[in-house]
Amino acid sequence: MKIIYTLLSLFVLQTIFSQATIKSKSYGTLELKELDYGLAKVEDGTTEQVNNTPTGTHGWLKDFVIIKNTDSIKAVKKANFGVVYIVEAKDTVNLAIDIEWIYPEKVTNSKGEKFKSIRYTTQRPSNIPSASSYSLDEPYELIKGKWEMNLYIENKRVYSKTFILY
Repeated sequence: MKIIYTLLSLFVLQTIFSQATIKSKSYGTLELKELDYGLAKVEDGTTEQVNNTPTGTHGWLKDFVIIKNTDSIKAVKKANFGVVYIVEAKDTVNLAIDIEWIYPEKVTNSKGEKFKSIRYTTQRPSNIPSASSYSLDEPYELIKGKWEMNLYIENKRVYSKTFILY
């Protein structure tokens, strides 16, 4: 009985700590909830050119499925890891969400450019699950250590997740 009570308590605490509430000037009360996280299986979609990433690209996936719930990720080429979340709101609207990835150490790309982190803004609907992930596409991205992902709404950090690459 003690084991069941302990597990139930841990589940309740995890649920409480994996959500954040923000009072938005534009949309009222927003609540971000983590639905899943870990290693993902993806289907590539479109790729756009951007200047503020080590690879110079940002990919949009056709499909994203968490295949292993873990925060420990093997640093191998094409590994994809991230989170699935939902932002609950009174109305379904498109929200500007800033996504930030902080590397364990500076990433130096093939052009010699150095990056300690990347941050970009994307539009995500409220009340519909969304996913954000990182794909290790180039050898210079295979950096072991603590990778931190942060989500911001209206410049307020509403979510943070740490992945350990080994």
